[in-house]
Amino acid sequence: MTRSPQSSEAGPAHLQSVRTWDATVSDYEALAEPQTRLFALAAIKAAGGLATGEYVLDVAAGTGAFSLAAATAGAKVLASDFSPAMVARLATRFAQAGFDRMGCEVRVLDGQALALPDGAFDTSASVFGVMLFPDHEAGLRELHRVVRPGGRVIVVVWEDEAGAGPSLLFQRAYCAAFPARPPPVFPPGIRALHDRGQLEQAMRHAGSDTVEITHIQRDWPLPSARWAADNADRLYRVFPQWAALDEGERVRLQAELLAAGGDTPDAPLPVLSRALVAVGRRKG
Repeated sequence: MTRSPQSSEAGPAHLQSVRTWDATVSDYEALAEPQTRLFALAAIKAAGGLATGEYVLDVAAGTGAFSLAAATAGAKVLASDFSPAMVARLATRFAQAGFDRMGCEVRVLDGQALALPDGAFDTSASVFGVMLFPDHEAGLRELHRVVRPGGRVIVVVWEDEAGAGPSLLFQRAYCAAFPARPPPVFPPGIRALHDRGQLEQAMRHAGSDTVEITHIQRDWPLPSARWAADNADRLYRVFPQWAALDEGERVRLQAELLAAGGDTPDAPLPVLSRALVAVGRRKG
């Protein structure tokens, strides 16, 4: 569930706010992670799997979709995020699963300037994370810097500029509700990396010798269009566009969310969501 900034100036600042992400932990874990986990598992498969004892760094780990999957595969994971609340939640989940006793840990780190040594990891990864950074190019360079020569760098991004699942639904409803307004503008990292060719070029520029790109698409199932309309504040309260609406405008947008269900507003509503997985090998 990616956030929809209002403009290229104000929106990304909101999107990148630590406070914004701290406030979304429980909803993100409940509403987004069950779906992002499927993409994380597909990314691990696309990368050829993870070996027992492999030292893996997860940047912008969130509530742990990739980190938990990697640890389950036997990897020794350092999960990082700039949100202390996300880190605290993932630390609890590591402890509950016993992964902390396997050497897995969680730290608050800035993915654009990782306080970690060069070449310390076998694999680094960012699943729907680096694309949201203020400086995604710095994030990509850091992912490469911290892996050993020949090590893997796994980057997963949404293939649609509007993100996936609820974000796609929001964009469509917003444009339908307010056709005279400009459509949502997303962070430059999403716009720069959602194209296969541009993603490969960015990975090579950051330090990959070889890059393999895999396309993944899955339905993001929502309970119904009515559920989306009734839960709009829960889904979108961190979206700048939603926050800027008055009560009447919110009702208008909720009507468009309901209309997404057509003649069956109470039926399950799948939203086709597409992603690209880039697997690079750091130059020797």
